[in-house]
Amino acid sequence: MSFGRGANDCRLHELVFRVCSPMLLNNNPVIEIRRVGSNLFLDKHYFPILSLSTPPPMPMHSPASGDNQAGQGAFDVQIGFPDLQLFRNSKYFALLSYWLQDCDCNHSQCARTDDAPIPGRPLLPTRLIDVGQGDLITGRGSTTLRLIVTAAIPEDELKADARYIALSHPWGSNRDHDHFCTTRLNLDSRVKDGMAMDSLPATLRDAVVVTRALGVRYLWIDTICIIQGENGDFNTEAPLMETVFSLAHCVIAASSAGGTSSGFLSRQRSSRDFVTLSQKENHHGPDTNATLYIGEVIDNFQKHVIEGPLNKRGWVLQERALARRTIYFTQWQTYFECGAGIRCETLAKMTSNQAAFLGDPNFPSVALKSSKGARIRLYELLYKSYSALEFTNPCDRPIAIAGLEQRLVKAFNTHGGYGVFDGPFFGRGLLWKRDENVPRNVMRPIEVSLHKGSYYVPTWSWMAYEGVITFMDAPLDTVEWQHGTKDGLVSPWATLPEPGDTASPSASVIWHTGKTDEHTVLKAKAREFSVPLSKVETKIVYDAGETPRKDVGEVKCVIVGRQRMSESQPIPSTLLPHYVLVVGQRQKSDVRTEYERLGVAVLPGDWIDQGGGGKEIWIV
Repeated sequence: MSFGRGANDCRLHELVFRVCSPMLLNNNPVIEIRRVGSNLFLDKHYFPILSLSTPPPMPMHSPASGDNQAGQGAFDVQIGFPDLQLFRNSKYFALLSYWLQDCDCNHSQCARTDDAPIPGRPLLPTRLIDVGQGDLITGRGSTTLRLIVTAAIPEDELKADARYIALSHPWGSNRDHDHFCTTRLNLDSRVKDGMAMDSLPATLRDAVVVTRALGVRYLWIDTICIIQGENGDFNTEAPLMETVFSLAHCVIAASSAGGTSSGFLSRQRSSRDFVTLSQKENHHGPDTNATLYIGEVIDNFQKHVIEGPLNKRGWVLQERALARRTIYFTQWQTYFECGAGIRCETLAKMTSNQAAFLGDPNFPSVALKSSKGARIRLYELLYKSYSALEFTNPCDRPIAIAGLEQRLVKAFNTHGGYGVFDGPFFGRGLLWKRDENVPRNVMRPIEVSLHKGSYYVPTWSWMAYEGVITFMDAPLDTVEWQHGTKDGLVSPWATLPEPGDTASPSASVIWHTGKTDEHTVLKAKAREFSVPLSKVETKIVYDAGETPRKDVGEVKCVIVGRQRMSESQPIPSTLLPHYVLVVGQRQKSDVRTEYERLGVAVLPGDWIDQGGGGKEIWIV
């Protein structure tokens, strides 16, 4: 019987024939299909054609140790549903609960770890929403939600259950979406009288439904739990996102929503073609059926989540990286990500270096296990990806990654801020540049909005601009960095004690972004070019994409690093590549001469006047 004809006589054969046909270049009557875990692959192809799953145990109790990722029954495949369940079906939420229970029981790396400032009282966000209780099937339950100040929650209630869920979602435009913001005008009413469930826009209301269905009492939503607008507390609350998302029981991401009024629990879901196979399993007990589902592969975490609309928001990268585990609600699938990997309703497990880095429940522990070079490439990838994201308010750019930057500063055991780390990472961090591969990409200075904070972001930081960045491709081990008091390029934090300095027991790592009481200037030695500027400009990547403005004074360069001479291939030092910041004079004063960053370049050493000590300047 030929492969094609057999499809008319067997439902499984028909399914295999349909999914394989587009990949077959000839009419070969024999094909080879191999199984890897819970997926089936066509020979010599790298993407699965079908996935295998077995139904979850009902009712779902807390999984025993060892159930992690593996399925139940005789088939040794992952647990999942053959078809996508309706969002408000009890079986659907039973699976989400099972994911969380399995993670709680078997993934020690995903456990919540925090040092509460008050012993015995867990660390919580400033405000939370008490969602009350509701019945998923009948829809009956509490019709009023209350905004509560967590410091006022009684001790006995916290001991009973202090878990909360955090929502990651897009706001959408004011024109199309009701943001339902808490302001100084309605704060007291929301605390004392509560909020009607029906008054919430669809996305926020769906978040309440999910929170109740997962058996969690408290919910954190930024639009409600942070006081927005005039006299709000955004400035004090935004830097606390590191704890809000990392300590949440889980994060729910409204990946399919376009804004607060869109919702993410749609009534209709796409169907999936599958075949059910059953067999008697005597060793499982009398009259026990072992069921196996074979279905189309309909999961694509990269496309549905990483490349999805929600992940284009600037705030979301940090929310994903800080979360211990996240449930993503997309229009195709629901995905679960934690420190053990990624699952979906068909429970295909997907992994990648980037997914492991951002899905790390103890970010950035994955990076710290890597070599120094790998760490550098990972944080460069992080900042490059972040710079391409969208902001409703561009002035949020320095603070929407604050939680991640604080974690990195601590992990690297150094001082840092504004996208740059002190110590061995300092020079390389200054050598960011406008990504020339992005069409029409220029670095536009961000005007800081007063209600978001009036701190100054220095011109040497990419956080001061809109636009996509990348980093200069400086070799990892053969560059002599020229920063420090001796070489003249001095970081703003050079006068602070080194972390771990035994002579200064109070010394510790410090995150500096947004600190209004600090100076953010770089002290440097600027040098003239020994060739005409018109020649140098062929090598310069200007941040603005063009030559300096007319109001910019003299243009000079600051040497950040130079290529180390090779013993095997000696090259005159005058020809070795030099990695430089290009700066322009901003203003003159009796105290100092201030310069601003204009761009970066790699120049031969003999293009730079290196005689004398250079001109002492301040890059602001």
